[in-house]
Amino acid sequence: MFYIGQFFGALAVLCGFLSYQTKDAKKLLIFQILTCAVFCVHYLLLGAMPAFWLNAVGTVRNITYYKKERLGKWAKVMPFIFAFVMAILGIASWNDWYSIFIVAGLILNTLALNFNKAQSIRWSILVTSPMVLIYDLFVASVGGTIYEAVAIISAVIGIVRHKDTTER
Repeated sequence: MFYIGQFFGALAVLCGFLSYQTKDAKKLLIFQILTCAVFCVHYLLLGAMPAFWLNAVGTVRNITYYKKERLGKWAKVMPFIFAFVMAILGIASWNDWYSIFIVAGLILNTLALNFNKAQSIRWSILVTSPMVLIYDLFVASVGGTIYEAVAIISAVIGIVRHKDTTER
């Protein structure tokens, strides 16, 4: 099961990479939905239940964001609802002291996705991705470790490349 889980981790990394290569926001969200869903399978096969449940919520979150225009006034509240659900599921599925890293990292990530400025999101990745990366190291998630390391590097490159641009 461990090696099959690692295969799904590699597949999730590929989906995540493809998501950032698309120009269209809707396509990006579709790939992010797929990325979270594949990471669910990955973590389930590794027995990393907090990560499984939080990625399941992340999948639903991304589907909700995909249909954001239908949410109306609920759009501003949804990140907090998802963060609350993640906190409950993170506590309920807690498996060791290092679970705090995935729970805190993905809750903060969910709240940060509500930022309207890309540069703010990039800065938030420098906080959230190292937390998830630490958890991934403890549960031997090769795909998760690669994914978060690439996210950190990409965020730093984006911060430097766009440091002088004014966001609209």
